[in-house]
Amino acid sequence: MNVLEVRDLSIELMTTAGIIRAVDGVSFSIEAGQTVTIIGESGSGKSTTAMGLLRLLPEDLAVISGHAILSGVDVVTQAKAFAKLRGRAVALIPQDAMTALSPVHTIGKQLGQAVLRKGPLPKPALRERSVELLTQVRIPRPEDQLGKYPHQLSGGMLQRVLIAMALAADPVLLVADEPTSALDVTVQAGILDLLMELQERTKVAILMITHDLGVARLISDTIHVMKDGRFVESGEVEQIVAQPETDYSRKLLAAVPRLGRWDGENEVVAQPREAVDLEAVDLEAVNGVNP
Repeated sequence: MNVLEVRDLSIELMTTAGIIRAVDGVSFSIEAGQTVTIIGESGSGKSTTAMGLLRLLPEDLAVISGHAILSGVDVVTQAKAFAKLRGRAVALIPQDAMTALSPVHTIGKQLGQAVLRKGPLPKPALRERSVELLTQVRIPRPEDQLGKYPHQLSGGMLQRVLIAMALAADPVLLVADEPTSALDVTVQAGILDLLMELQERTKVAILMITHDLGVARLISDTIHVMKDGRFVESGEVEQIVAQPETDYSRKLLAAVPRLGRWDGENEVVAQPREAVDLEAVDLEAVNGVNP
């Protein structure tokens, strides 16, 4: 059974330069325990798609059409009903933990507010639930962390706090918007491993937004490649990485620099690519634009 069913979703943004169709008729679905990733270059519309599905775009600047069904509620046509699901049935893991968390409130205070979205709890039970959530996301000495402020924790620890907050109300869908882009490679791997472990245990569905094909390759079941607000290719992760069908996807893969090993005095032998970072791609070359 599909947790989220999106049909012909379009999002138009009103700007000083006129109306821009940032998302143009995309359709996809996510089942329980499945990870679907939208990948694309900056400005492709992937984050706008996620924010539109969460109804977090300014109402006076964004026009959303189509259908997106979550827990029996149409996100597009039943905005007030969906507002009651946000933070409960569906939760967001934002990109930058340092800016997403309040600098003047403790970790315990902010995590407690997320827990209370599911219903009132007495203080002892609230603290117990908060400690339980921090333990789930592998934060050491969770009781000690509740009294700390965000600036006292590392970036990786803060990202784990955001994941704990997203899980506080036992959602059926997590929307992860570039959740590892601000982290170094070793911390990034730990966060992705954590997400996969939590998904295996809870069967939560995940909508992953990323520009990094290495991340998508590791965590995804299905990938949608986005360009100019449209899906130009969709398929299983192995098919997209190993046998891309569109010229755009192939150029994105081919344009990524490769690390090589030193072989002799002046020769560098290229190694098979391990990951793709679309932010590093020469977009003019990919789009066929002559410099």
